[in-house]
Amino acid sequence: MKIKIDPINAILLVLIFLFTILWLLSCNPVKQVLNDREKLDKVAEQVVRMGYCANDTTFIVKSDTTIKVDTLVQIDTAVEYQTINDTTFVTKWKTRDILKSVIIHDTIKSVVVDNSRLNLISADLAAERIKAMEWEGKANKRAGWLIILILAIAGYVYLKIKK
Repeated sequence: MKIKIDPINAILLVLIFLFTILWLLSCNPVKQVLNDREKLDKVAEQVVRMGYCANDTTFIVKSDTTIKVDTLVQIDTAVEYQTINDTTFVTKWKTRDILKSVIIHDTIKSVVVDNSRLNLISADLAAERIKAMEWEGKANKRAGWLIILILAIAGYVYLKIKK
């Protein structure tokens, strides 16, 4: 059984196949970011700001353990003897051991933080402070105009009531 394909249909199938391959491989956002330096800088800034890449951060932990042991042995001499046929037997013997130990742990933990992240955050903070000062100036102007408007309305109402 032979399948006959019309040459026009074969060309259309090849074109559709090539178009599909081109369409699937052409839109790769990762390649777009990696090839465009400006987009890569924006992505890197966001990644550092979120703390995913803390390559400068170093944790230094030093630990020092001191163990001091004082041992006191106290022996009670309350010993009882029993003599049977020229042989003396020790029947009661008391011994006490007192052990005191002190363990001191000194742990020092130093953290060296990612400087690039700190620089980005401080730049963001400075930009937000500038915006806040601008809005504060606008708010003060509007408050002044609001006070003038209230005084004008109060004066108008006073003059209407006075007549």
